[in-house]
Amino acid sequence: MTPTISDSKEPQKGNPEPVKSRASGVTLSSIAGALPYFAFVAAFLIVPIIANLFTAFKDATGNPSTETMIEAIGPTYRGAFLLTLNLSLFTTIVGGFFGLIIAWSLTVRKSGPRWLSNLVNSFSGLAAQSGGVQLAFAFIALLGTQGLLTGFIQKIFPTFGEIFSITDFAGVALVYLYFQIPLMTVLMLPSVSTLKKEWFDAASSLGATKSQYLRDVALPVLWPPIVGSLLLLFANAFAAYATAYALSGGSLNLIPIVIGFLISGNVLLNPGLAAALVTWMMIIILAAVGLRLVLTRRSDKWLSN
Repeated sequence: MTPTISDSKEPQKGNPEPVKSRASGVTLSSIAGALPYFAFVAAFLIVPIIANLFTAFKDATGNPSTETMIEAIGPTYRGAFLLTLNLSLFTTIVGGFFGLIIAWSLTVRKSGPRWLSNLVNSFSGLAAQSGGVQLAFAFIALLGTQGLLTGFIQKIFPTFGEIFSITDFAGVALVYLYFQIPLMTVLMLPSVSTLKKEWFDAASSLGATKSQYLRDVALPVLWPPIVGSLLLLFANAFAAYATAYALSGGSLNLIPIVIGFLISGNVLLNPGLAAALVTWMMIIILAAVGLRLVLTRRSDKWLSN
């Protein structure tokens, strides 16, 4: 008996095809597996942000108002914003410059020994995540008033203690650079490593020098990730709290320290004003991070080809 067309297309009963969602690819098990993550994000990120916004846009009587938001950027706290901006910009520019040089040396100019490159890579990944009280204590023990290095330097330059202090702007900036430079190195390593050797060979065959290659080929490709990494460094320094507070003890008028006083202080207790300052900080940080995402996507078109 000759099989018909319908018989030839009949699926075999022994090998049933699994049911798949070709439209979205999302299954109930994958959603259930992600629920703890979404619950964690909601509990420790989304809900606090919403609560902070509700508090920031209320006056002293609890009515909706922008009075507190306007007070937060008034003359009283404008100096704290400017000092925080100056500290963030300084550590961003200096940290970005040296971090970019280190990333370039590790990927493009591989003239050093292999062990040194591995050591710098490992240290950069570790130092980029450092910070807080432990980092502040380490620098106080090293460069504090009774620090080990301070005592050695004062034997050569007796006026060193009058020129430099770990608790002032220069001291806090130095500690910030300890993690800003490695962070820039870690951020730029993937972008710099994707520069193709064929681009340099092609430029050299056309008579271009190394400086011309950097100016006309490398920098136009790398400037979006460079600017994006600098924006991330700025946001990282602008929001740092534990390191600055542990170093200066509140003597440095930075916005994160002021917010800490407004939340936990006995005299300056003002949660509404603290929420307003946090809101302005979030606006600045989100603007920096959002611009970084735009620049990173633009650079990926070149670096992925």
